[in-house]
Amino acid sequence: TLADCEPNAVEIGHNGITIDFLRGRVTRDGLSTSLTYKELQLLRYLIDHEGQTVARNTILEDVWGLQEDTDTRAIDNFIVRLRKYLEDKPNDPQIVRTVRGVGYKFVNMND
Repeated sequence: TLADCEPNAVEIGHNGITIDFLRGRVTRDGLSTSLTYKELQLLRYLIDHEGQTVARNTILEDVWGLQEDTDTRAIDNFIVRLRKYLEDKPNDPQIVRTVRGVGYKFVNMND
């Protein structure tokens, strides 16, 4: 799985998806997309917590450095973009899943 890779791996890949953290690119099925620095940070954070439900406020604190009482939809917008890069069907996500009322979970791509 992606999470089984070295914690600070520069490039990781699994099931036709390659994430190049050094170049800031995700390649899926031969199509390469550049990511912003924050998209990369969020993706790395989710991968590092694979299989765990991560609360939105925890992501805000750990990735954005914002206080947990900050109400922002920024995370949701970033998740939508990450799903476009990673998912075969972004509207039916299998990799970056929503845990309703809590946050998000990065799931082993073989699950």
